[in-house]
Amino acid sequence: MQLTIEIPDQLALQLEPERERLAEIIARGLRRTWAASSTLRREVISFLARRPSGDEIIAFRPSEAAAARAQELLGRNSAGALTPAEADELDEMCEVDRFVSLIKAEVLAQRSVAA
Repeated sequence: MQLTIEIPDQLALQLEPERERLAEIIARGLRRTWAASSTLRREVISFLARRPSGDEIIAFRPSEAAAARAQELLGRNSAGALTPAEADELDEMCEVDRFVSLIKAEVLAQRSVAA
C-alpha cells in the first residue's frame, strides 16, 4: 500500500536518514501494548507504587537482572539480531528509562526551586 501524508519540514528532516525504516518506525509507533516480558517496566511500576521519597527516586537504579537484559538486547541490536519481540522490549526499556530520567529531573528541579 502506498500512503502519502503531509508532515512538518522539521520532522521530514529527521525522517530523511531513516527513509528505508519508515514502515518499521510507524509500526513501532502504533504499538499499543507493553512488552510482556519487560522486567524494567515492572520494577518501575512497583517502585513508584511504594510512593518513594525524592531521595529514593534520585537513587533508583534498575536491578542487575534488568540491566543485564538491557545489555543483552543492546548487543543483539548492534549485531542486527533482534527479533521483533526483542525490538519491542528494547524500545519499551528505552521509553521507561527516559520516563524515569524525566521524573528524576523534575525532582531535582523542584529541589532547586525550593532552595
